[in-house]
Amino acid sequence: HPHKMPQWDGTPLDGKRLLVHAEQGHGDTLQFVRYVKLLQQRGEDVVVEVHAPLVRLLEQSGVKNVVGRGTPVPQCDLRIAMMSLPGMFGTDHDSIPADIPYLSVEETMVDQWRETLGERTKFRVGIVWQGSPTHRTDRFRSIPLKRFAPLALPNVELVSLQYGAGREQLADAADAMAIRDFGDALDSDPGSFVNIAAIMKNLDLMITIDTAAAHLAGGLGTPVWVAVTFSPDWRWQYDREDSPWYPTMRLFRQTAFDDWSGVFDRWTNELRRAASGDES
Repeated sequence: HPHKMPQWDGTPLDGKRLLVHAEQGHGDTLQFVRYVKLLQQRGEDVVVEVHAPLVRLLEQSGVKNVVGRGTPVPQCDLRIAMMSLPGMFGTDHDSIPADIPYLSVEETMVDQWRETLGERTKFRVGIVWQGSPTHRTDRFRSIPLKRFAPLALPNVELVSLQYGAGREQLADAADAMAIRDFGDALDSDPGSFVNIAAIMKNLDLMITIDTAAAHLAGGLGTPVWVAVTFSPDWRWQYDREDSPWYPTMRLFRQTAFDDWSGVFDRWTNELRRAASGDES
């Protein structure tokens, strides 16, 4: 980062302006921006620098003083990387702030997408299968779209929320399953996360790999199932199907390295029950 002001050490700000800057991916920002809202709710003067595609979403979620990376940042006295905020708050397993939803989107956009999607005659499920190809562990988390074919059940409507890399797989998967795709509308909008969020608010369920879509759905309070690798990212912990970060999230874990077959078997069985209204 280019910011040269001193790093905040957690002591009282006493009227000083704090810059909180995103440091990693979109999903990390969506997960930890909850702490920015806590700072602003207690009256601290905070400026938030994030990835440009997230600015509109965070503004609609009630985060104040948001600037996109690469644009001028107002004068600040101190700075801190967003993912250091849990340490400043003394967060432990039992004190994770999980007041959901902490992300939101304007109701007019939700209504517009409800009209675009049309009448919900089937169990509506959003899917995302590809993360950023430049992520150092992407090959372990991304899953070829064709693997999702078992989820195309007769009473299930699949909706692609994939944008950018990965959408090229839709043509090859067309023979295996029917998927509604609005990718052009998402890719062409620099604030596409607000459109994705508005679509998510019109879903019964979100099914995704471990990427930003998981955090967006979790922060919105949308029911979401996440595919988790055998040796997962630290935030997903081990040996549990829920997440203390997101009350509406379920984790579906690999039971063997680089083997997604068990995850898809469980997804398909659980989806069949959910789509039929059987929650037992």
